[in-house]
Amino acid sequence: MPQNHLTEHLVDAFLHLAPAEGLYPTFISNITLMRVDHSTPPVAVLQEPSIVLVIQGLKRGYIGKEIFQFQQGQCLFISIAIPFDCDTVVENNEPMLAIAIKFEPQMMANLITKMDKQQQVITEDAHSEDLKLSCGLRVIDMNATISEVALRLLNLLRSKQDTFILGEQVKREVVYRVVQASGGNLIESLSAIASRNGVIYTICEIIQRDYYHNLTVQELAKQAGMSISLFHQAFKKVTNYSPLQYIKITRLHKARELIMNNKMGVAEAAYEVGYVSASQFSREFKRLFGVPPKSSII
Repeated sequence: MPQNHLTEHLVDAFLHLAPAEGLYPTFISNITLMRVDHSTPPVAVLQEPSIVLVIQGLKRGYIGKEIFQFQQGQCLFISIAIPFDCDTVVENNEPMLAIAIKFEPQMMANLITKMDKQQQVITEDAHSEDLKLSCGLRVIDMNATISEVALRLLNLLRSKQDTFILGEQVKREVVYRVVQASGGNLIESLSAIASRNGVIYTICEIIQRDYYHNLTVQELAKQAGMSISLFHQAFKKVTNYSPLQYIKITRLHKARELIMNNKMGVAEAAYEVGYVSASQFSREFKRLFGVPPKSSII
C-alpha cells in the first residue's frame, strides 16, 4: 500500500479509538494513545524508555541547547528515562496523534540478542540516516513496514479478545521493526549496555526505582565503580544533568503523578517522594513546571 494511503488509514483507525482530546490507555500493557487538539507550550516531561510513533502532527523537544522535532511519519526512540521539555504543534485543525509504547530494558536486550548479526543492518527499507540526538534519544523515519504494523496494532485494539491473544506479539513486532529500520544504529547504541555508558543507564534505573530514598552521589558513584568526578562527567554526558539534578527532577515528576493521578495532597506527595520540606518542594515544583503544585490537583 502506498505510504500516503497508509497514513490516511492510520489516521482514520486512530480517530476511531480516540474520538476526543486526551490520553487513552489500551488493552495492551504500556501502550497509550495520545491525542492533542491544540498547540501547547513547552512542558517538562520525564519520558520512560519508549517509542513514540507520530501518526499526525508535530512535536518538538528541548534538552539543554538542543532542539529536535518528530512529526507525522517519524518516531522518537527513547532508550533511557530522560527529562526534557516538549511542545505540540497543531495546524489546519488536525490534531496531533501519537502511539506511545513503553518497553522494559530486558525485553529490548532479549530482542537485540535474537537479531542475527549478519542481517541486523541489511533490510530493504532500512534508514541509516536517522537523527541521532544526545542523551539516548533518536528520531527515526517510519517506513512502510512500520506503518503497516502500526495499522495492524490500531485495528487490533478495537477488539479486547484479539488484543488479549495477539497484543503482546504485535507490540514486540512494532519495537522490532523500529530497531530494524534504524539500519543497525539502534543496535550499536543499545550495545552500550556493556560500556561505561551502560553503567550510567543502570544507575538511572536505580534512581527511577529508589528515588524516594536518601540517594547520595557518593553511593551512586560507588555502585557505578567510578570516582565521584568521573561519575559526574559520565552521568552528565549520558543524561545532560548532574546526578543530583536528575534525582530532583525525577522526584518532582513522580510527585506530580501522585497529585494528579492519586489525588494526593501536596505535602503528602512531597514526603512520599523523599522531600523533608513541603515549602522547598513547592518552590522547586513551580520552578520546573511553571505552576504551583496545588494547580495539579484535579
